[in-house]
Amino acid sequence: MWYAGNVPRRILLTFIAAVACSSEGGKSAQPAPSSVVQPYVTIQETLAADRLDKLSELSAQVVVAAEPLQAEAGIPEVVAGAGRVAAQDIDTARAGFEKMSMGLISYSKTHSDQRAGYEVVFCPMAFNNKGAYWVQKTGEIINPYHGMMMLHCGDKVAWDKAPG
Repeated sequence: MWYAGNVPRRILLTFIAAVACSSEGGKSAQPAPSSVVQPYVTIQETLAADRLDKLSELSAQVVVAAEPLQAEAGIPEVVAGAGRVAAQDIDTARAGFEKMSMGLISYSKTHSDQRAGYEVVFCPMAFNNKGAYWVQKTGEIINPYHGMMMLHCGDKVAWDKAPG
């Protein structure tokens, strides 16, 4: 089984960037995000809508934003998960997103400035009742693991009660 943690970050970044660039058909590249949270939340919203479009590009944005943060808690998991989110099937993308989520929660717990406007949610039914967490914009629950089938399934969790 392929696992992004076994691949050096620069190779992973090059791969994800190449996939993202090739899928854009010559469109100009967007500027790098200022944090890993912005493209992560767009991935969350995309998966909640049961879509895969632009996941390669968004994953590349996460990796680029994470590059200067490699020594920070949770960032290696965010990068490893980003490699799987770029997959062409939704189950693999959601599994990668779970890994990204746990890393982002860990990172965000030590960087309170990154939490403004975001909250942690837990769905106990995700992954055959194993359960899974994610970060989303504050507001109505939008479940990336079950998508439209169970869009609002989940419970909000206080940052200090979230794992990580």
